[in-house]
Amino acid sequence: MRADKDARKLAAIAVVAAGYGGDMDEELCNELLDDMDFHYNKVKCRKIEGMLPKLMKMVEGEMMSMR
Repeated sequence: MRADKDARKLAAIAVVAAGYGGDMDEELCNELLDDMDFHYNKVKCRKIEGMLPKLMKMVEGEMMSMR
């Protein structure tokens, strides 16, 4: 079912975001906050965009462990 897969993916994203954010050192956090910019009511951050492939792999790994 598509809804079940979407729910698992959302849960995996939440786990990765909470875990990664909780383990992030203060220097990296400040660096990301300094890099953020607002463009047409959206937040843009090139450093976070560069981290997305790694974070998506973490999400996929978390989804596999939820099965």
